[in-house]
Amino acid sequence: MDRRAFLLALPAGLAGAARAARPALAPVTDLQADGERSRARRVPIVVLFSLPGCPYCEAVRREHLLPLQADPVQGARMILRQVDIDSDLAVKGFSGERTTHAALAAAQGIRAVPVVAFWDGRGRAVADPLKGMLLPDFYGAYLSSALDEARARIAAGA
Repeated sequence: MDRRAFLLALPAGLAGAARAARPALAPVTDLQADGERSRARRVPIVVLFSLPGCPYCEAVRREHLLPLQADPVQGARMILRQVDIDSDLAVKGFSGERTTHAALAAAQGIRAVPVVAFWDGRGRAVADPLKGMLLPDFYGAYLSSALDEARARIAAGA
């Protein structure tokens, strides 16, 4: 490749690298270990059920969950994970059973996305899940309220 072609290709390559380096939510892989951390730290496990290419899922992730994850105080007050509902990615369940993202979503009755679930360290719901994008202007308030409820129920020993 000559120098001119290299210089013309450079911005596209840098843009691709920047997209690849964007923060993401860790996928659910080991709920047993996450459950142990949740119980030890007394924090909820927050799970985004998503699909690749879902614009509403991306909005929830980018505008709400990633900022919480990046905030040192808020990020320490939860364990944040993601499940792609059509994925065969292996998961160790809360009791050590083997499953997949798709099977976990099916077991939770999730067919439409996005859904944000709030679990304690044993996999029990500690707040009602947020289904869909609801009203985008108020989504942050709905999320904050659900997190407060989840944290209060865990603190109360629910």
